[in-house]
Parts: sequence; structure tokens; C-alpha cells
Amino acid sequence: MQNNFLTKAAGFLCLFFVLHTGTLAQTGVSIIDSRHYSNVFGEIRNYRIFLPPGYYKNPGKKYPVIYFLHGWSQRYFGSSVDRYAEYDKGSDNKGDNMEKFVAHHDVIVVKSDGYNRDAREEYYLRPYNIGPVETFRQFPVYFPELIAYIDATYHTKAERDSRAVSGLSMGGFMAFMIGGKYPHLFCAVGNFCGSPEFIIGPKDLPVEYRHLDMYKNYDGVNIRLNYGDKDFIRGYHEDLNKVWTQVMDNYQYKIYPGEHSTIGLGEMFDFLFTSFSKPIQKPRRWNHIDLYPEFSVWDYSIRTDRTVPGFTVLENTDQRGFKCSVRELLPDGELMPFVNVSVVTAPVYELNQWYIINDIDVKGIKTSRDTIRSDQEGRLRITFNGSVHEIGINKKVDKPNIAMAAFKIKNMDWPTPGKEVVISVKLINKGLTTGKIITAGLSANDHIVHIKKGESTFGSIGINESKTGEIPYVFQVINDSIEIVKFKLTIRDANKNEWIEFFEVPVMKDVPEIKNFKIADGTEFTVAKNGTDSETLVIGHGNGDGIANAGESIEILVKDQDKYWRTKLTFSDSAVDLPGINIRKSENWGSFDHVGGSMKYSVPILSSKYSGDHELRFFAEYWLPDKPLHIIKQGKIVISVSGSDHEPPLISWVNVPGDNILQAKIQDGSKIKSVVATLTAKDKNTFKINLNDGGKEGDRAEGDNIFSKMIPAHEFGFYKVSIEAMDLFGNKTLHDVPDEVILH
Repeated sequence: MQNNFLTKAAGFLCLFFVLHTGTLAQTGVSIIDSRHYSNVFGEIRNYRIFLPPGYYKNPGKKYPVIYFLHGWSQRYFGSSVDRYAEYDKGSDNKGDNMEKFVAHHDVIVVKSDGYNRDAREEYYLRPYNIGPVETFRQFPVYFPELIAYIDATYHTKAERDSRAVSGLSMGGFMAFMIGGKYPHLFCAVGNFCGSPEFIIGPKDLPVEYRHLDMYKNYDGVNIRLNYGDKDFIRGYHEDLNKVWTQVMDNYQYKIYPGEHSTIGLGEMFDFLFTSFSKPIQKPRRWNHIDLYPEFSVWDYSIRTDRTVPGFTVLENTDQRGFKCSVRELLPDGELMPFVNVSVVTAPVYELNQWYIINDIDVKGIKTSRDTIRSDQEGRLRITFNGSVHEIGINKKVDKPNIAMAAFKIKNMDWPTPGKEVVISVKLINKGLTTGKIITAGLSANDHIVHIKKGESTFGSIGINESKTGEIPYVFQVINDSIEIVKFKLTIRDANKNEWIEFFEVPVMKDVPEIKNFKIADGTEFTVAKNGTDSETLVIGHGNGDGIANAGESIEILVKDQDKYWRTKLTFSDSAVDLPGINIRKSENWGSFDHVGGSMKYSVPILSSKYSGDHELRFFAEYWLPDKPLHIIKQGKIVISVSGSDHEPPLISWVNVPGDNILQAKIQDGSKIKSVVATLTAKDKNTFKINLNDGGKEGDRAEGDNIFSKMIPAHEFGFYKVSIEAMDLFGNKTLHDVPDEVILH
């Protein structure tokens, strides 16, 4: 019995030393490699921790924490194959490393492990399960668990204002991503030479996550980017800086002489450490974008039943309400009204009290009112769909609640520097009383924009009513290098109530017209691919005559350097893309620049409304390779639309989300007349159902291009599905779903 006890005790001691081993450096810093069990991953996870001198002598002292995420081919213990950056201790990074920083600062540094393979699988160099998504490991979901473990195990200041996250390369991408996903957990975020975008998210719902689009996620967080003037990723950093420096007050960057590494580590960590003593206050009003169907931020819990890739977008969130939508892509991808959304607010309301919720569906131009009782914590649960919803939260007797609904450029296709831009603004009132004598003043950075007419009047705005300003605003962008302008709209009423709204307006350069291009409308072309490669394939959907005809889905190909290049198109003409349609695709340039970024290109659908000659104007953008950089070329393109619609509808996807509702996303240049699904069982028994987009019989939202039907009760089993769709002109398409669906 005693020997058995000693054996168990020895085993425990052995396990302890395996789980917790380290060294004491000459600087007095304790560098420890340790492990913990992760419930998120269902396995043991490793980390390295740097504890400052005197840590063990002062057990009552608490320390802030800087988390660090390593890059490609690296682990928590250092580099495994390609030693492009060492930064832990001794002479690493020319002495500018973690050990040195911790030796002179009262801070803990935690270096987590991004390894993304089971121990029984082949060793793998790409961390964090990104670009592409290959396993079910979700490192962003794991991070709060790691934080909770570190706070419970070490002498940390377990608070947001004493916590920062940073990373190198792919770890820099993740640091920006995690810092933006959890602004309530971190007061500062640092990125060394981070990649600009990756495919990331749940294995079945991966999305293209691009930092350039995510600037609104960092309300209340200090942000910094370090990169080298010879870094192979620097072109993407320059793209980011053109936008973030214009729309964020809390962002800074620094360029160092050097390549891809933890360049300027000491200065970066000083920036993070200083943020602990001078954190930005929690924002009174905040924004957030999340790729996960369910998430929490700032003590709000958001749940959706989304079963396709996409993003949930929360804007202008405060105690009086918020704006919410679910989109396929950012910043202006197709909406998902077929998705149900539930928002549980933070506990900021009176307990067990009734509140009146005004819900304005901005796109559907629908309004509703509901009365909801707060729970015993002071939270409200509000439900709606994935369209654009302005939610007003009101007491029984409350003042107006004015918000900006939209803006519109009046005098040109897109804003251009040096020209006077006329813009109208629409306001809505989601409060409980009429807003009287509403005025709104427009302002912006004086060094960038000259406001020529900055005041407008709106009269009185009733409950759930929207109004466009009586006087358009006029501004002129002074600097021709500006790509986006952030405006402030100050709204006031007769009772001296005031509301502040911010919005951004993209700006396009005044570029010459491109003449050397082709219209791909079902034509075989050899086009550039991934920077320096080429491929030959049929592009677009149409009759293949190279002329833009009504109903066709086209791509515009620009000839440059003896190749045809796909283009990203900006336009404002209603002859392109019926409401709810915005098709944008990506071409990854990873094989060229080894970064993970992608060139975007557009596939507009030409409306059948314009069967005669109609001129279309596009602002076109395409990339050219300049290894390791990409050159962004821009120009105006003018085409004519003619002919009649002879093109069948396009079926993007078919889905059975689990409740025996069959969904099909179908798009066309006209309205869809009929959609019929044929289901065939294993025993060859067949039945047909008519899908609809009218918001009935299982279809969740009217007019969202998702055709649905609740399938009648059938025996459990696997079925083959084919979809036949016909438009108003009798054009038909037949689509066989490659995978079987399960009915119950």
C-alpha cells in the first residue's frame, strides 16, 4: 500500500515538472515553459511565461500582462524550422527581446502556442488554423480561456486596463483579430509585420477576414503596427495605413529599417506598457463586427442562427439602442434577412421594468414596436432578422431618439478629390416623441476636407419617421491622396437635445478613362491569376459576344502588361445589381507574395430593366505584380448595355439548415417567377415542392433572394436535390446539388 502511494506521488511530481519547467536568467527574469488543459480544444496546450525579477519574493504584488502570439513555423519555445526571428532572451533580436523588457518593467509576458495539429498527426508549420481553415480549433474562442487560466494561476492584475495582446506575422494578424474581437479584455494591441487578411472562422463557415475593414472594432483600444522598410508584406501595411490613419484616432504605426521580424520590440512593448497607466476609457458608444454566429462583447451577448459564412455588424451601440445587420462580406456585402438575431444587452437598465422597443428595418422600410421587460439583472433581450435594423430602446416617457439612417451622393457617381461633392443625409427618429425643429451640422478634418455647406434642416421628425435634409451638404476633399473621409454629424432639436453620429465616405481619385478592356459575358479568356500565373476559362454568364446585354453577369477585364486582369468595380447606377445583390470575389496572391492577401474583383448582374442602350460608368481597380509588392491601378470605364434578357437565373447555394426548411439563394437581372425543387430518395421515390421568396411557408424574409419552403413530413433519410428556377422572361436554369441533404 505504501509503495503504491509512493509510486503515485512520484508520478505526480514527474507530472508537475513536465507541466512546469523553466530557468532563471541572469537578469533575474524567470522563463518558464508550462501547460494547461483547454476545455475549448479538449487537449493540453503549451505556453511560455516571463516573470519579472522579484516575482516570487513579493507574492502580494500584482502585475499587468502582455500576451504574445508567434509567427509561421514558430512555437511557444521558439522557431522550429525557419529561424527568421528570435526574440525571447539573451542576444535574440540584437538584445531587444522579451527577457530584457521584463527585466526592467513590472510586467508578465505570456507567449502562447499556436500549434494546430493533434500530436498523432504530421508536424505542421502553419499556426492558428487560418488561411485555410483546416481543423475545428478556434484560437480566438480559446483566448479568453487562456486569460482566465493565467489570471487564476499567476499574480496578475485581472482587469482590462492591465492587459494587452501582440504578435508577429501570422501572430500579428491574430493579435489584431483577437484585440478587435475582445476590446473589453484588452486596452492595447500591438502587431509586428502582421499579415493583412486570412480565411478564418468555424470550419464550416470560414470567411475572408480583412483588417482594413475592421477599424470600428477598436473603440477604446490603443493600436500600433511596427514593420520594416524591407518587409515583404509592407505593401499591404501601406494599404491599411491609407484607411486606418483617416478613420481612427487611436492608431499609430512606425516603419523601421529592416525586414520581417519583431522589429522595434522594446518600443512596441513600451507602447503597450504605457497604455496600462493611460488606458482609453470604455467607450460610451461602441461598434463591433464579428465573424462568429454567436459572440459576446462589452457584456452584450449576440446569437444568430446563421448557417452560411458572414458577419454580424453592430453600430452606435449605447443605452438608447443600436444598429445591426448581418452581411455576407464587408463593408457592403449582401444582407442576410433570412438569419434570426437575438441581442441580450448589458445589465444597464432598471430591474424588471418595461421598455418600448422601436424597430425600424431600414432596407425593408418596415417599422414595428414591442414592449419588453428587463430581467432581474437589468438586461433586455431583443430579436429581429439580419436586415439593417435601427433599434430604439425607450422608457414609457422618453425624449426623441434621432439617428442617421443613410447618406447619398447627389451630383456624381463617386466622390473625387478637388471637386465639390453634394451629399444628402437621411435621419430617423426611433424614440417615443416627435423631434422638433431638427438641425444637423457636418464637420471633418480641416486639413483634408473643406466643408462648403455644413448645415441642414429637417423640420420635425415623428416617431419611426425618416426625413432627408432640406439643404444638401457640400464638401471638397483637398488632399488627392485621401481614400476615405470620416465625417461628424452633430444633430440638435428645439429642446437642446443633441446626438452625435460618425460616418465614412470613400473617395476615388480623378483618374483617366481606360480604353483597353474586354467585357467577359460567358466568353473563354486567358486571364492573369495570383499575380504572375495565368489561366484559361469561361468568364461571366451570357451569350459570349463581348457586348453587355441586359440580364448578363459580366466581368470587366483590363489589358495591361500583355495580360487581362480582373477588376473591382464601384458604381451607383441602378442598371447594375438589383436590390440585395452585390457579388464580389477574391483572388488570393499567396503563391506570389506569400502573404495571404487577395485581389478583389466584381461580377455585376445587369438589370433587365434596361433593354435599350444605356451607358454605365464604373470606377475600376486592378492589381499588377511588383515583387514582393502589388501596384494598384485605377481608371474609369464606360460601357453600354443593350439587348434583351435571355439569361437564366444563377443559383449560388442550396442549404437545409436543420429544421427541414430547404433554402436556395438565386439571383437574376429580373425577378424570379418560379423555383421548383425535386427531391429523390434512395429508393427513387420523388416529390416536388415550390420554393418562395414571399416570407411565408418557411421562407423567413420577403425579397432577399433566398427561396425557401418548409418540407412536408417525410421519413428520415438522405435525398438528392435538383432546383429549377425560371425568371420573368421564361429563362430557366437547372441545378443539381452535389451533396445529399438529410430530412427528418
